Amino acid sequence: MSPEVPAPGAIPPGPSVTPTSGATLRARFMFALAFVHLLLVAGLVHRATSKSVTQWELDVMYVGLVALWPVFAAEAAWGVVRRDQSTPRRTALMRALLVVLMPAWRMALIDPRTGLIWVPRIGWQHPGKELFKRLELAFGGPMLLFAFLILPILLMEYLRADQVKELPALALALDIGIAVVWVAFAVEFVFKVSAHPKPFAFAQERWLDVAIVVLPMLEFVLTKWVDAAPLARLLRAGRALSPEQIARMQRLYRLQGLATKAWHSFLLLEGISRLLGNTPEKQLAKLEAQIADLEEQLREVRADADEVRRQIAEKGTQGEVHSVDRSAPVP
Repeated sequence: MSPEVPAPGAIPPGPSVTPTSGATLRARFMFALAFVHLLLVAGLVHRATSKSVTQWELDVMYVGLVALWPVFAAEAAWGVVRRDQSTPRRTALMRALLVVLMPAWRMALIDPRTGLIWVPRIGWQHPGKELFKRLELAFGGPMLLFAFLILPILLMEYLRADQVKELPALALALDIGIAVVWVAFAVEFVFKVSAHPKPFAFAQERWLDVAIVVLPMLEFVLTKWVDAAPLARLLRAGRALSPEQIARMQRLYRLQGLATKAWHSFLLLEGISRLLGNTPEKQLAKLEAQIADLEEQLREVRADADEVRRQIAEKGTQGEVHSVDRSAPVP
């Protein structure tokens, strides 16, 4: 098996960083595992808290997550050890830690030996502006569809609430639909953050995408927190709940419901923003803002360069003065 060649338009890697066929095979395999792990997380977040979930489903999700995690941890550690020496150890460790904590990031992890990202269908690519633009174009249409896919799901969930409660199959279909939407946004976010030249700046700018990915997990944590509250233990022990404890649990329930409603609202807002965000006027405004930022950075760089030139000139002048003083005849 020969290594994949980057698609036309991509920055070709140098000979010393060309991925081997083994690296390509490993990238494909780990991408598949990371995607499966993301599907299991989606099931856990969107299905495990449902009243219609079966014990078999829970066993599959929990066993799958526990079984896959050591593979990601071992491969991340191997990547740190086998990294290219030009890659700082701290950077490699931070990326490995990110994968250990959230294995879904392995889908678009920068290879520690080559500095490239393996992307399905187009192969190895250099992270940066060019790859980010290609991903923007590739995800644009499908993500708009996924954003508005939440509309029929919400209509079914709120208008047919009684049927959803009575029919486990319908509840399962709704949970799967919501999970699919969440997985799509999570995959897009992982790849775009990994490809962007400034990942943290991108995350701050695209806070709506962050909220769409994070809020369901927050809701899951809140649900488990409520379930793990000391209510059952207190009742079994024959103790009465204090007003403060009751109020605290009520706040948790309200916060859990707020997270769900916020996620639905953010999805709709994301769909509207994607639909309206591609007009020529908005594109021009965004480009003009980028030009202004770049011009400001250029002015700062030029000012720094002028200061360095001035310092060099002063040193040169002082050196000439000293040489003249030393060569002058002593009276």
